[in-house]
Amino acid sequence: MTVRVVDTSAEARKTFRAFHDKDSSRTVPMRFQWPREMQEIGKGRAEMYSSNKWQKNATDYEDYKHVVESSRLVYQRPGWIRSWGSPRAIVPAVGPMVAFEEPMPRHFARLGPVIGIQVQLYEERDGEHFLPNGRNFYEIRAPRCSLGAAKHPKTGETLLFIHDSSEIYMVLAGGELDISKDGIVG
Repeated sequence: MTVRVVDTSAEARKTFRAFHDKDSSRTVPMRFQWPREMQEIGKGRAEMYSSNKWQKNATDYEDYKHVVESSRLVYQRPGWIRSWGSPRAIVPAVGPMVAFEEPMPRHFARLGPVIGIQVQLYEERDGEHFLPNGRNFYEIRAPRCSLGAAKHPKTGETLLFIHDSSEIYMVLAGGELDISKDGIVG
């Protein structure tokens, strides 16, 4: 069953303009579907990406790290996070499955290639999920993936997501997350 999406092209162009400080020169269709639900696995601590924002030459990229300034929930496709030392080994993330509120955005702004995401994963005790004090910090790499941003058409919330040409693997949302002329904020 597919997720209902609606036209968000005006918001996507506005987000691209704010982030890159220029108008988008082309529109690329979203070739993947939003998942109906994902697993909430913890809190986002930082997003690391490459971008050609503010560059005169579009082929010049600079690396950025945005340290989260507010609360950021992290959702994944179950089983997506893998161990660095053994890529076939799934990192055992715990947390509830959460359904996304429809409709979802059809259009988004591509921010740039993902370097990684730093998160603190939940632990489970007696059926409850909690953030352990000073533990469970991970840096998740996403080779060959990009960081996208979109506005939820119903709630107006900014969503960051890691994707490739075929699917969305992780969504980051919540707090004061937004896209501005300074990049990712909140």
